[in-house]
Parts: sequence; C-alpha cells; structure tokens
Amino acid sequence: MEARNLKVMAVSAHPADFCSRAGGTLIKHVRAGSKVRVVWLSHGETNESQLLFQQKPDISLGEVRRIREREAFAAAEAVGAEGRMFGFGDNPLRMTAERVEMLAGEIADFKPDIILTHWKDELTYASHWQTAQAAILAAQLANGSWDIRFFEPNIGTAARVGFVPDHYVDISDVFERKLEALRKLAAQPRLVPDYTTCNRWRGIEIGRPYAEAFVRWAPKPVVLDLLEP
Repeated sequence: MEARNLKVMAVSAHPADFCSRAGGTLIKHVRAGSKVRVVWLSHGETNESQLLFQQKPDISLGEVRRIREREAFAAAEAVGAEGRMFGFGDNPLRMTAERVEMLAGEIADFKPDIILTHWKDELTYASHWQTAQAAILAAQLANGSWDIRFFEPNIGTAARVGFVPDHYVDISDVFERKLEALRKLAAQPRLVPDYTTCNRWRGIEIGRPYAEAFVRWAPKPVVLDLLEP
C-alpha cells in the first residue's frame, strides 16, 4: 500500500510520548499523504507535569489537565495529526475492560494500517507498559491491524528493558519540524535536548544524522533469492 493511502494510529500514554518517540516518523507520513490519528490515554497530570506544580504549587489537577490537553493538541497539530484525548487519569493509569473496549472502538472507527505504541516490555514506567498491553488487546478486539510497532521506551532505559530496534526511520529532513512540535509541550522542556540526543544516537546506528527506532510486534520474515552483501 502506498504511503498516501495509509492510516497510522499512535496510542500514547501521555501527551508527549507520541511526539518525542515517533513525531518525526508521523510528520513524514503526513507529508507523504498518510492520515494520522493520536490517541492519548491520560493527560500525564502527575508523572509528566512536575514543572507545572513547581511553578504554581496551588494549581489544581483540573487546570493541569487543561494545560496538558492544550499542549497535546498543539503538538499533534504541528505534526499534522488529529487527536483523541481519553483522559483516563495518570499514576496509576487504570485500563479497565470498559476502557480497553473504548480504545477498541477508536481502532475500529479509524481502521489504522499501522499502530504505534509503547514498548511491550517497558518495566521502568508502568503506564507505558499498560498502554502497550491495552493497544495490543484493543487491536485484537477490534479485529484491527496486527501491524503494531513499538517505539522507544523511557529514555535511557532501552538496554535495560531489551529494546533492540529492528527497523528505523530516517527523520533527518524533518527533525527541525519535530523539535517545533516538541516545543509545544512546554510543561516538559527536557524533551528537546533529551530527544535530540536520542535521535542523534539512533541516527548514528544507521549512518544518518537523525532517526527514530522501532520494533515490530509481529516480525515479518525476509525472503531473498540470494544472500545480499
């Protein structure tokens, strides 16, 4: 299927995850004509919003959620994606059967060809692991795409949780655009320097300036007529 006909869904635990880990890839897909939808399971109102509480200790959770939602949609707009905020609550993220069914309904409605989500074995961030498991189950309940790709785990933990990329996307030509999207997530100012380093490292792995790395849930066999050098 050509890229212009693809539908790509990113299932993100928090407002920034889709953009920090796969924003460049999504920008490239949008530019190629794909339709992209982001689903956020929470506002990241506790785990991802410490700066807001530091800046204003008396801020309410409701205000934090409103700020993070605005940031999430601004980042999605910068990427060129549409968004759906479920806002289930963070720390802990509770993916009940009813909530998984809601996600399955979203998948059934959008009918993505590819689903991006968190690393299935991420042990250092419970909400990310729960999101991955929910995305897999929801895709099955929706009789949806089995082409699920896992993006980077919590930054700095890839080696500890066994995340070994089996494919990459060269995002060198859209990297500055990705940074523009990340800057929309003002409550997390570390995203720009952290993912500049992360994407540069992944680029080094494939001999390109910047890249994003992924692992397929269901690997495809490579069939050749002859071995290739």
